[in-house]
Amino acid sequence: MSDIEPKIQLLTNALLAGRAEEVRQSAFAALAQGSTPNEILDALVEAANIAADLREVGEYDEERVAAVENAVGSCLQVIEDRLAVAEGKFNLKATTGPIGLKAGNLVSMAVSASLRSVGFRSVNLGKSQTPLELLRNSEELGADLVVPLLSGEEVETQLQNFIEALERGGFKTKFEVIPVAPGLPQTVQASVVIARNSSEAISKATEWALRRQTRTK
Repeated sequence: MSDIEPKIQLLTNALLAGRAEEVRQSAFAALAQGSTPNEILDALVEAANIAADLREVGEYDEERVAAVENAVGSCLQVIEDRLAVAEGKFNLKATTGPIGLKAGNLVSMAVSASLRSVGFRSVNLGKSQTPLELLRNSEELGADLVVPLLSGEEVETQLQNFIEALERGGFKTKFEVIPVAPGLPQTVQASVVIARNSSEAISKATEWALRRQTRTK
């Protein structure tokens, strides 16, 4: 194990505990000892997903989730300068927001930051919304890519409802969508690109942006 890994683990633990000042110090220490901003983001995304899962099963209450959100915000402040530089790579705007997730804003904060790190100007739409609200808000913001975050509970129904809103509202021609559908069976086929976790969503978003960039050259 390298000297860097314990620092990242300390950061993850502090995030899950919702200790904002400890998170800030751990993030600075990790960077000083050679961790990359992407490694900091990986820890942040992991902690956000764990906290969201614990909220879904009732082990974290709203107050605990709010503390984790505050800690995530402190962590993002440490790497904000790096994110601000990275987000201009593709000249594309992304929106991300939860549908039916109890700790949706927390996960959305992490995913939005990850999208910025790979080159998108990303906007976190925050609190949980209906599919139509998320799509309309994304349209108003001029999004090129929309990443809805679905709950793992009744995920197939949620995905179907989202796709129906996408098609009925005429949004399919307005932007690319990559729903994050945790726990969706591999056998499920859909008319849009699906990611089964946030890391897969970031990879697929990057692939889409690179293909689009190549076509426009």
